[in-house]
Order: sequence, then C-alpha cells, then structure tokens
Amino acid sequence: MLDAIKALGCVVIVLHHLSVYSPMFDRVLLLAPTQLAVLYNHGRLAVQAFLVVGGFLTASQLLRMVPMQSPALPSTFSVMKLLQKRFLRLATPLMAALAFTVLVTAWVRPWFPHSSLSAAPTWWSLVVHMALLQDVLGVQALSAGIWYVSIDFQLFAIAVTTVWLASRLKRWQPQLKLRSMMLWLWFVLSALSLFWWNRQVNMDIEGLYFFGSYGLGMLAYRVRLSRITLKGWGIIFVLGLVALGLEPRLRMALAWVMALLLAAWPQGSAAPAGPVGRAVQAVVAHVAQQSYSIFLAHFAISLLVSALWFHVGWQAPWVNLLGMLVSFTLSLGGGALLYRYVESQPPSWQRWTCWLATFALCGAAVMAWDQLKLLL
Repeated sequence: MLDAIKALGCVVIVLHHLSVYSPMFDRVLLLAPTQLAVLYNHGRLAVQAFLVVGGFLTASQLLRMVPMQSPALPSTFSVMKLLQKRFLRLATPLMAALAFTVLVTAWVRPWFPHSSLSAAPTWWSLVVHMALLQDVLGVQALSAGIWYVSIDFQLFAIAVTTVWLASRLKRWQPQLKLRSMMLWLWFVLSALSLFWWNRQVNMDIEGLYFFGSYGLGMLAYRVRLSRITLKGWGIIFVLGLVALGLEPRLRMALAWVMALLLAAWPQGSAAPAGPVGRAVQAVVAHVAQQSYSIFLAHFAISLLVSALWFHVGWQAPWVNLLGMLVSFTLSLGGGALLYRYVESQPPSWQRWTCWLATFALCGAAVMAWDQLKLLL
C-alpha cells in the first residue's frame, strides 16, 4: 500500500508539473479540456500523499528506537545524528539534480523564452539552495517543487525534537510512559496545524503549516501498534472532522482519508496472482523506491523536451501529447540514474561535499558564461 501511494503520487506530481511548466500541455489541453484541467488545478494534492506517508514512516523509525516500556531515551538516540543523516539523504541527490538543472536551464534559455525557466543563478541563490533555505529567505527556486525538500527536512526535525522534548517532560511526570508523551505531543502539534497553522496562507513555507498531514500519518502508524485501536481511531477521526468543520479544505480531507486508510490497511498483503500481477507490483515498487530521484530529475528533463518541441514548432495536440509521454518516460530513466549513482549510495559528508562542489561549479560556469555574453 505504501509503495502504491508513493508511486501514484510521484506520477501525478510529474504530470502536474508538466501541465504547469510545459507549453506542450496548452496544446494537449485541447483534446479534453475539462478532464485534463483537473491535472493542472488539483495535481498538487498528491503532495498530501507524501506528507502522510512521510509521517507514517518517520513514526515507524522513531518508535523502533524507543522500546515499549523504556523509561528514558536509549543512549544511542541522538537528535544531531538523525538530523545529519536526514539532511545528507535529502541534500546529496538534490545537489546533483540542481547541478544538471542549472546547466539545462542556461542552455535552453536563448531559444526557449518561457515563464517556467528560473532566473539565472547567483552566488547567493546557490548558497541558500545548499542550505535548503531558498523559500524561507524568499529566493526563487532553481527547480520546480524543491520547496518540498526543505519542508520534509523541517517536518522530520520537528518530529525528532518531539521525542527529545518528551524525554525532558517525563522528568516532571515520571509516572507517564515515554511513548505516551510522544503521542500526545504529536497529537497537540497536529491539532494546532490542522486548526490554525494550515489556515494561515503566509505560513506555507514552514513545516508547521504541513504538520497536520504529517502528524496524521504519524498517528496512523501509532494506531497500528496499539492494542486498543478504538482510541487511536477516534483521535484521527475527531482531528479530521474538526479541521474540516473549521474550514473545509480538499487537501486536508485527502490527508485525513489517507491516514485512516493506512491505519486500517490489513497487516501483510496477499501475493499478486499471475505474471501480470507480479509485473505490476514490481513496477510499482520500482517507481516507489526511486520516487524521490524521479521527482528531482524530472524538471530539467521536461525543460529539454519542452524546449525541443517549442523550437521545432510542433503544434498538433497529439504530437504534443507524444512529447509529454517522452518527457515522462525520460524522467523515469533520469530518476533511475540519479537513484543508482547518487541516492542509493550510503550518505556521507564526503559525497555531499562532492556534489555540492559540482553544483557550485555548474552555477559558477553559468554565471561566467552570462558575463562573457555581456562582454561580447
């Protein structure tokens, strides 16, 4: 189920970005305006799937690190080590993808005048992207959708901090279980996000804005571990019901349903019947495993294909639909390469530094080329 959600979410996000950032979609839209407009208007809702699944998997990781009857945090638990590991896993493939994106954007800019192109890089924009702070500091992103990378890291940091905070609060209430205090902190933060933070438009660059969906995923995993699931089910149900009562939001409704689905999904799963079923399962698992790399790689690839179709001047809707399919297929291939050579490698500061330097060199090369063109 987790693989299916991640794979479907990845596909929808890639297609949504094609609909938003590619001029090919303007032609394809003529084939089925009403149906395809849904992809443009609501495709971003797939982010909620990643938020809920992300919270679900984070809760799984943190609860495995805290034994059921543990009176305190294990000595092996380290907030800094967890944050460093998460940062390296997110930032290393991001640096590799941005290095490619910066070069592609600079190459197509002269013959592809389109609003989807980001501004030329500066030293300041390179630095803030290295620190995942581009949206927080109001710097235009060099690639589509990478705001989510920063949000993902913020959400993980908040979740890890709640475990540390629960261990400190337990000193004041020693009779309470550490896991129970963690659960209550997740509940309080989720409620605050669902009832208040997520309703503030100016907070959509901060992790707290999205913690409602993330927290629902965390609570869904906790429900699966509970012997008395009725209480956990009630918590999730009431949170979603009150949130939608305060302000109906399609994104929150989707996250709510997703959390209930993950909490209720049967343990284990039956093996798919027949060769077709097994093949589908293998494809879904493959896309799910590489979903982050596909997400990072697809924008630069879509720029290349869109620029080619635009430059040649193909106008027919079916030809542009073919272009979108080519872009989507190449995105899967680009994501596979990024996953194999970067994301799947053990995270380390050395690898991060290597790709950070590559990104900086590519940005510097683009800036130098822009200056040279001005001189000439």
